Amino acid sequence: MTRRCRGTDVLILCCPLTPQTEGLIGRQQLAMLPPHAVLVNISRGPVVDQDALTDALADGRLGGACLDVFTHEPLPADSPLWGMDNVLVSPHSASTVGGENSLLTDLFLDNLDRFARGRPLRNRYDPGRGY
Repeated sequence: MTRRCRGTDVLILCCPLTPQTEGLIGRQQLAMLPPHAVLVNISRGPVVDQDALTDALADGRLGGACLDVFTHEPLPADSPLWGMDNVLVSPHSASTVGGENSLLTDLFLDNLDRFARGRPLRNRYDPGRGY
């Protein structure tokens, strides 16, 4: 992962939180990014070492960050991330797509029917994969 960070202008994280992804981006990976780089985290907060990220942003070793997930949610009011000009904080609310509620209802009803008939369910959580 570290070598892949070299020369990256925008690093977008959109992965599940699993034992393999927890702490995926830490001080070492952030140090490999160019100083103008931007990190976007739309996955889960613990995928990034938030202290290392905050330090890199404060010291100018990272150009910016767009964050809608944090190690502790909601982001505490005293977090230095709130006051940084190079940080965009947004709500983690991807459920604003028109028609999403009806799609979720359809999935639920389909799975209820499958369950009643003893058929395999759709979109099952896989504990081995962590999502």
